[in-house]
Amino acid sequence: MYQRKRPVVSSPVREIVATWDTFRGGLNTFSRQTELDKDELSQADNMLLTGRGIPTKRWGSEDYFLGGSTGYGRGIIPAKSAAGTIELLGLTDWGILTKKNGASYTAITGTSWPSGYNMEGAQLGNNVYLVSSGLEFTRYNFSTLTSFTTLAVPSGVAVSNFSGATGSTTWGWRVSSISNAGETLAATSISLASLPEVLSNTLIRLQWTPISAASGILKGYNIYRGHPGDETWLTSVDDATTIYFDTGTAAALLRTAPDADTSGGHKAKYIIRFEDRIIMAGITNYPTKVVISGRYPDQERFDWAGGGGYVHVDPDTGDFITGLGVHQGRIIVFKEKSIWEISLSTVKVGNNTILEPIYHLVTAAQGCSSHRSIVPVDNDLFFINGKGIYVLGLEANIQDSLRTNEISTKVRPFFESMSAADINSACGAYFDYKYLIAFPTAKKILVFDRERLAFMGPWVLPYGLAQMTSFTDSNSLENWLILDNDDTFISRFSKSLQDDKGTAFRTLLKTKKEDFGDWTLFKTINEMFTQFRNVFGSINVNIFLEEASGQTVTGSSFTITSQSGISGWGTDQWGLPMWGLSINNAAASSEDLIRRTKLFKTARTYQVELSTTAGIDSYELLGIKTTVTPQGKGHFPAETWDTN
Repeated sequence: MYQRKRPVVSSPVREIVATWDTFRGGLNTFSRQTELDKDELSQADNMLLTGRGIPTKRWGSEDYFLGGSTGYGRGIIPAKSAAGTIELLGLTDWGILTKKNGASYTAITGTSWPSGYNMEGAQLGNNVYLVSSGLEFTRYNFSTLTSFTTLAVPSGVAVSNFSGATGSTTWGWRVSSISNAGETLAATSISLASLPEVLSNTLIRLQWTPISAASGILKGYNIYRGHPGDETWLTSVDDATTIYFDTGTAAALLRTAPDADTSGGHKAKYIIRFEDRIIMAGITNYPTKVVISGRYPDQERFDWAGGGGYVHVDPDTGDFITGLGVHQGRIIVFKEKSIWEISLSTVKVGNNTILEPIYHLVTAAQGCSSHRSIVPVDNDLFFINGKGIYVLGLEANIQDSLRTNEISTKVRPFFESMSAADINSACGAYFDYKYLIAFPTAKKILVFDRERLAFMGPWVLPYGLAQMTSFTDSNSLENWLILDNDDTFISRFSKSLQDDKGTAFRTLLKTKKEDFGDWTLFKTINEMFTQFRNVFGSINVNIFLEEASGQTVTGSSFTITSQSGISGWGTDQWGLPMWGLSINNAAASSEDLIRRTKLFKTARTYQVELSTTAGIDSYELLGIKTTVTPQGKGHFPAETWDTN
């Protein structure tokens, strides 16, 4: 009996659709390009993210004002007086402090700085305090720029035993002068032998010759007592006192006599405000010393009598202080290889209460490379070292414990490519919910998008950046300022600008290398759809395909133009030569701009590149959609087969 056979039905190969409708994963240079998530980018030069993860062109920049007559920028400090006067201070290698006056400046006379040194500042008590390793601590009160006067060391120190008590111990006394900014060295130790080991039952008369000083500069004298060569702080007296009777009150055990004259102010690299105190570090010749002022209104006093003091953080270990910060009511001290926190308390010494700085180790796993990279970002501190960007914050679920974590793993190769000079001079800022870290010599900025937890960039500029800060002007407008290290100008970023001081920059975006879920198979790349918004000028598009030979080639190249601009009948499909030009001023539309590209080419992987070159060019990339048809294993090229 004849039996009809059922026909063999072959299932058609299903088309694969790959859709990239967000790029909120940002830049990833750590993984291979085929390993990226579909929302990540392998390249994002001069790009940033908006909305739900839409790539677009970065901000441009322009000159904001002339910072000085000559030289490169060394510091910018926004300030606002108690009367509401808003000033923007600047310093270049010219050495004269200036303040913004329109597009130029007004010089502030009174003192000057040597060239080649950065300047930092902090405001407290309606004064701006300026520091540099090239010049001592200086005050600007929105009218006058003042340096502090150096005092003389007390002379004629003499000591005598009024009580007549005797023993076998020798004691020594020293006296120093206290200025309105520091303290002199103490006079040479004057010793007295044959005294009791315990002085509580004696009466020692100490006297000295008063120093000559202008009114208000001399604040008093510090007295130190101990075994000769090991005297520690005993007490202080006012500027009119030159005789002191020592009744044997205990001295502070750890407050030794000063080892440098700071009566004219400290030379320091770093200065910050902590509550109502001034904190300084990077002290010349004392790389582990942190100097702490008294509380307002004694914020210029750094001596024990004025409520101030100092502490050597992990001294003489070869690990120098590289920056200061404030976090959650703590002073944070960054060193080259470690991070420390300082808490402030007081201790009773005789009838005096003096400052007691106590330091604790946060981590010895990493340190910070640049003070200007330390930036408060919401509830954390961001900073960099040679390994990448780190964040300092409170440890979750562990009360009162600080921790550090790296956040730059995805872009670690970028940091590995930076020179030590760039790492050590990098500067950071927090603008528009983005942490920007700039490298002066490389002239590049890497951006961490805090809202999307993603990196973008690098941004490549025609000039280097030595410092960035935010400045709110008299019109209550926030300005994102840049201190150039290539000229005398202070510049600014703006969302409305499309170039850098008239120089166009190139944007370059590359998606991941897409293998559509199977890297072993070749595919027919059918069509690509792109969706844009706010297109200005033109966008150059390249589609890269990995062929059977293993070579990556350009499968298609075309240009997308704005809907009103230099455009014909759709230059991606029709081209300019055939249909000619329609010349209009470039304009953008909020309407979506969708383009379809036919390919029908064989490839193993597929990648899209978008670039712009002119200052006018910009776009927002809303999405890319690609359709492919997998090919069977028989479509493998002969050279891929193992012949053994």
